[in-house]
Amino acid sequence: MIPVQYRDPETEEVLDGRYEEEVPRIGQRVMLDGAWECEVLYRWKFHPSCCVVYVRPVRETAHKKEFAAA
Repeated sequence: MIPVQYRDPETEEVLDGRYEEEVPRIGQRVMLDGAWECEVLYRWKFHPSCCVVYVRPVRETAHKKEFAAA
């Protein structure tokens, strides 16, 4: 298990932290705090046993909004 910190790329705020089986891939979507979906932008490894991952919230697309309204 690898300790992973999820951070905001603009503020460096730690949004979530947990142990993962593997380091999240760039472009992968992850759930933070079990409430909101984010996309991995890039990652920074301090060393093989720790990783910082920068994420941004996934924005709803027009298609999703139309589907939800139906």
